[in-house]
Amino acid sequence: MNGLERAWFWFRSRPRRYHGVAAGILFWILWMIFGFWRVLLLFVLAAVGYAGGRVWEENQSWRRILERLLTDR
Repeated sequence: MNGLERAWFWFRSRPRRYHGVAAGILFWILWMIFGFWRVLLLFVLAAVGYAGGRVWEENQSWRRILERLLTDR
């Protein structure tokens, strides 16, 4: 196991609050480098990509998902 793998396993074994701190620091660094709106666009596009990948991975149809989201409950 190399150093990067050990560091990754060490980080994963930490409590979730440290993961949140790391995500906040990463967001702040990206914000300082690229600006708020570009970082926000990056996160929105990443979320859309994640959702699309999940639909594709589970062989679901977009129509079924939209119907589930837009139906009256």
